[in-house]
Amino acid sequence: MAMSGDDESTTAAENVKEDSKGDVIEATPPAPFCIEILPIIKNAQNQHGLRHGDYQRYRMYCTRRLRRVRKALHFTQSQGHRNRYLKKTLTPQMVTNAHHLFVPLVSAERAWALGMELKQDTHTDVRKKFHLLRRLRKALKHACDLVVLCEQSGRFDDRTLLEVQAYQSWILGNLKFEHQKWQEALDAFGRAQTIYEKLSGVVPQDQRGVYTQRVEEITPNVRYCAYNIGGLPTDITQLMKLRRDAPGFDMLASKIDSVLMQTQEKAASSLTEVTWQGKQLPVKSPKLRVSLVKVHQLVADLGRLDGEEERLATYDKLLVEVQNALQIARDDLNNETAAAEKKHTLKADTQLSILQALETYLTHFKLTHTISRNLFLVDTMRHPKDPGATLAKPEKFVMLYDNLLQNALELAEISLAEKDTNSQKELGAQTFTFKAYRCYYLSESYAAAKKWAESIALFDRALSYVSQAQEHYREWGQATMETRLAELQKLQDLIRGKKCEIHVSAILDTEHLDEKMASLTLLQKPLTEQWDEFVAVPSGQKVTLAPIPPDYWPVPCKPLFFDVAHNHVKFPSLEQRVEKKTGGIKGFVQGLIWKK
Repeated sequence: MAMSGDDESTTAAENVKEDSKGDVIEATPPAPFCIEILPIIKNAQNQHGLRHGDYQRYRMYCTRRLRRVRKALHFTQSQGHRNRYLKKTLTPQMVTNAHHLFVPLVSAERAWALGMELKQDTHTDVRKKFHLLRRLRKALKHACDLVVLCEQSGRFDDRTLLEVQAYQSWILGNLKFEHQKWQEALDAFGRAQTIYEKLSGVVPQDQRGVYTQRVEEITPNVRYCAYNIGGLPTDITQLMKLRRDAPGFDMLASKIDSVLMQTQEKAASSLTEVTWQGKQLPVKSPKLRVSLVKVHQLVADLGRLDGEEERLATYDKLLVEVQNALQIARDDLNNETAAAEKKHTLKADTQLSILQALETYLTHFKLTHTISRNLFLVDTMRHPKDPGATLAKPEKFVMLYDNLLQNALELAEISLAEKDTNSQKELGAQTFTFKAYRCYYLSESYAAAKKWAESIALFDRALSYVSQAQEHYREWGQATMETRLAELQKLQDLIRGKKCEIHVSAILDTEHLDEKMASLTLLQKPLTEQWDEFVAVPSGQKVTLAPIPPDYWPVPCKPLFFDVAHNHVKFPSLEQRVEKKTGGIKGFVQGLIWKK
């Protein structure tokens, strides 16, 4: 839309001014506008629903804000015609205010939010996929208009130009990603990522985190595009890392889940058996195979992770997946048992024994990794990384070692049933080690309550458990024996030192009690309790005459009498004393006359 002649003259008049002699000189050009695109939209998204993945709420907010911006700029599309829609196109020549840029920006955000809202429903309604693509194309059109306004108006600084170019590349990458045009999506995401990385190095410190976060959000999309092109190895490890890095409501997450499931199914087809206790156990159930592939992958992830939170989260996922596999094996075992009861064959008995062995293997696997997780928790609580962190109370350690003892006893039953002598020796040594630590922390809790005798007795019990654990480890005789014996020696030295501290604390506590008893005198007793004693009271010293309030004295209770002879007493008759009433007509007439 071209500007009118009056507008052009007004603009020209603003750029000139007169000096003191009346000569016309050019005015200083206005300072360029600077709009921080990414911080603005991120702040709006976090405040209006996207923190919880509510795209509908954010879309409605964008609609309201677009209406407010148009009214503030007097750029509504029904101005002067309330009942008729008149489309108005924003051209670069019309941009005289920084707020003009919010019209295409908020429009693009509104279209993108509706597309992401439809993305959540594509699993149930496939037709919404086409509506999603139309909304993303609309968002891309508004983003392109945003770039044109910035570049051709000449009213914005270089940072704003880079911001709008990065935003347009990000929208374009999302559209090409949905079209599965991986190379074009990779190029668009790469441009956006490069610009945001450069901007994160020049923006103020308080805004740097927003740009770094956007770079981290784009990185999984770039890697997934490269994976589909063939730039990354097609293994489960890469896919699971991509899935962990993908945002929860991003379009990348669902695609990675489907590819991850396909890859796991391919890996499960090659998993035909597991080895345990020197036996080859065939796995025939497809569900159990897929579950075992997930379990093995999570075990491999545990060896690569270093962070405490990441390791604990992986332990939790592993135990959940092992429980799922165990439930599948138990269901197969129940079905096979029911079938074997109806028809006894050699093949059915063999399959039944294999499923029982699989159930035992998975139970052993679950208990082993449960012990590993609890030991990791104990180590984390015993040696916190943060120097200023509050140390855990002894009761928490006692609870963890109770769980460890229970798991060790269950494992010992499995080893006894399988006749595994080596595991029995190791579990026996571990059991005594757990008991020693449990007694140690239980003694600490008693010491905190100043129960010195109980604390010393528990320390003695802990020392006896340490000695038994050392004997079992020497009988075990494996390669890790020396490390565990060194750990037990440290515990033994620690218990002996703590025991000496408890002895000293008990003696000091007794000395303080003797001092308190020695400070007591007869003068502190009230005189009402010293009738038979004479006490010389120094002059000026106060004497207690009687305790206030007075003490209670024991007195005998008032006896209770129960009238139990009443039921056996025969009372005399009193009928002769009862007045007999007269009746008949005479009495009736007297009552009417004299009202008796």
